[in-house]
Amino acid sequence: MSHLLCNRILASSVCTLGLLAISAHPAASAQNPYKDEGTGLSGPPQMSTTYAARAPRKCTSLTTPPNQTQAAALIQCTMEVATSIGARLMQNVSVQMGAPRAFQPDTDGRLQEIDAQAPIFQLTGSMTAYMCNSVAFGLYHAGSNCTVTPMQQGAGVCWRTTFGDWKCNLAGPTPNERTGQPGPTTY
Repeated sequence: MSHLLCNRILASSVCTLGLLAISAHPAASAQNPYKDEGTGLSGPPQMSTTYAARAPRKCTSLTTPPNQTQAAALIQCTMEVATSIGARLMQNVSVQMGAPRAFQPDTDGRLQEIDAQAPIFQLTGSMTAYMCNSVAFGLYHAGSNCTVTPMQQGAGVCWRTTFGDWKCNLAGPTPNERTGQPGPTTY
């Protein structure tokens, strides 16, 4: 009798562990609309009522060189900002990474908190930049308070800071500015 009871308990435990393993599988989170594209660097977008758009992206510290997906997220985390005059946001960030190279004082010296001993990764890519004005005072209305600027051919870098974490940027020509646009709500 006790042998039969042990087998039932063991079978029940195996089923429970199997269900837990399935729910913990990375594909199980694919249904989450806020999944962070595999980067794991930030949580879901937080909305800002001040700008009628999502708030600037905040990332956790990344202490290893980023992959392409992480570099795209780090561009947002490094460059996005909200100030008293507006919020600068990036959307549809797509990058290609080059091979690592050594620090170059003439071109890399002005990067924030750069560790000159660490490799630099060249980036090329595209994104859509947003500058959203505050809707709090009634001068701008939600849904038409942002200027949208596509950037089709940008260049940038990823660098390690003296604190050991990584930052990335991307800049380039931005023709075809459109005013009166809604702000982004996703990453």
